[in-house]
Amino acid sequence: MYDVAVIGAGPGGSTISRYLAKAGLNICLVDKDAFPRDKPCGGGFSQRILDEFPYLRKRADDFLKGIAKVGVLHSPNRRVILEGKVDMAVTLRTDFDNVLFECAIEQGAEPIVGLRAKSLRTTSDYSEVYLSGGKSIKANLIVGADGVTSMVARNTGLNKRWPNSTVTACRVVEVPATNDEIIERYTEQLHYHFFANLGELPGYAWIFPKRETINVGLGIVGTHARGLPSIFNAFVKYLKKENLLMEDSDLKKAKGALVPTNGPIRRSYANRCLLVGDSAGMVSPLTGGGIAYAMKAARYAVPVIQTCIENSDFTATSLEDYETAWRRAFGNEFKEQLLAQKIFTSPFTEVLFAIGSRDKKIQTMVSESMAESSEQGISITNLVARTLLVCLKSAIRV
Repeated sequence: MYDVAVIGAGPGGSTISRYLAKAGLNICLVDKDAFPRDKPCGGGFSQRILDEFPYLRKRADDFLKGIAKVGVLHSPNRRVILEGKVDMAVTLRTDFDNVLFECAIEQGAEPIVGLRAKSLRTTSDYSEVYLSGGKSIKANLIVGADGVTSMVARNTGLNKRWPNSTVTACRVVEVPATNDEIIERYTEQLHYHFFANLGELPGYAWIFPKRETINVGLGIVGTHARGLPSIFNAFVKYLKKENLLMEDSDLKKAKGALVPTNGPIRRSYANRCLLVGDSAGMVSPLTGGGIAYAMKAARYAVPVIQTCIENSDFTATSLEDYETAWRRAFGNEFKEQLLAQKIFTSPFTEVLFAIGSRDKKIQTMVSESMAESSEQGISITNLVARTLLVCLKSAIRV
């Protein structure tokens, strides 16, 4: 029997497996896919990850695909453009996730890949995970890092399902491109783009230029996402018209995905179980980014799990400190981002862009939030205060 069975080998699952295995625990890391594998995602994150998880620095060349240096934000009517010089690291999830997976295996986590975790049964003595092919594994504790459709969250009752209004339906593709094609459209500083409310629908779209590809994607809130492929095709057509994408771009590998964008679920732990990352809703409601949150949550879970094993106590009460830790560290950021999401998908978005176009500090603040580069995330209080100040200055000049 394992000390811990981790279900899902994405950023959260591989990170927690690495730390636990390094601490000498008996860990298995389960994923339905063999690695390396792809995952629909923009692949942008703050460089602070390399500081917070320094073991990744020596592997940076294996996954880092450039540093995009200027964020460009487009208003819903496309008439107002805001720019901020804010660095954002870009990667291919195929490479990044594979490096994280290898780091976990190197520390002693046992990989169980190519088998889907289908169901979970918890007793007073252990938890048992039933895998495809008729196999099963037992562990003292289960970590659910299995994404937005988390089996672990369903089977433990922590989250039976996401209402359509709480998820964003996305469509994403990595478009192969030459260096000349990328520089021509995005300059050597790799300007990355965000678009607010495509077709007056609540959501966002993006372009992240990388070393050999251009990541194109969009996300629409689930209640408005009917006909998503057609919306995506219209967006691509617009990008080609604006020379932000090549006419002969290969879009055959476009894939869909769901992202929880309404903040975390009420509770991320139960008897013999805890959740990290998308499975617990640890995703920015503003950008849909969740890589850093999943990895941070994994790190906060490690000492709590170690204490549980030392005390042979795997009750929900013993795991409560995990939730206390991650909510104290970054829980309030989701509230700010959710409020920002509502503002940027409201009828007032055009007005806010018009005001922001007159102030570089506002543009930088918004760019930092979109690139997830600010240490504390977006502050709506500071953004509103700055916006009012700009309006006041304009009124005084008049």
